[in-house]
Amino acid sequence: MKRKRSLLLLIAYGFIATLAVYYGLVERESLAVTFVSFHLLVCLGIPLLHGWWEGGLPDSWRRAWLPFDKQGAVWGLAAGAFMLTGILAGIRLLFASGVQPEEIRAVLERWGLTRQALWWFSLYMTAVNSLLEELFWRGFVLERLLAAMSRFAAVLLSSFFFCLYHLLVATVLFGWRWGVWITLMVLAIGVFWGWLKGVFPAVYATWFSHMLADLGIILALVFWVYMG
Repeated sequence: MKRKRSLLLLIAYGFIATLAVYYGLVERESLAVTFVSFHLLVCLGIPLLHGWWEGGLPDSWRRAWLPFDKQGAVWGLAAGAFMLTGILAGIRLLFASGVQPEEIRAVLERWGLTRQALWWFSLYMTAVNSLLEELFWRGFVLERLLAAMSRFAAVLLSSFFFCLYHLLVATVLFGWRWGVWITLMVLAIGVFWGWLKGVFPAVYATWFSHMLADLGIILALVFWVYMG
């Protein structure tokens, strides 16, 4: 019964993450509100609350970072470089297919991303967003799902919730057709990161890979959407 309640709670957290992004970007049309509702309250708040309530926060934090795995870091950087290249190529194809960078910029500016804030946003999304998402999805959520189901099922379920709010963002920016394809790519990447987490338990492999993937998105945003 306890395992079932824990599983239901994790599923609820998965939907709460998407609702947090929906509230920030659709209801409030604000990146700042989204960062608070999703990054602060969900990605940080939920694990910290559990750590405080259960008393295992220091051990969980230590497991996330130690030991440093050089091989895992190399794997993460190599996979991330491959993703960065693929993301840039994919976004270039999107624009070649008729997606207008000006329309994407208009949506982002409505959300509060001005040219003046672009560099701070780029740094935050590349380094901080990637870390918080990895600590939450491949750390807190996946670790607890593994206590209730097989690794395959746990990786698949955590990847589903990871890609769910990306469907929201991708659909708003690119429309339904491209939004669904982008979300399927995010699902596949989430499954890969779930597998990578099983091979290299510390955060470095998935974080470095995620960081370079996000860097690919940021490079396209800066040079093709805002400065193109």
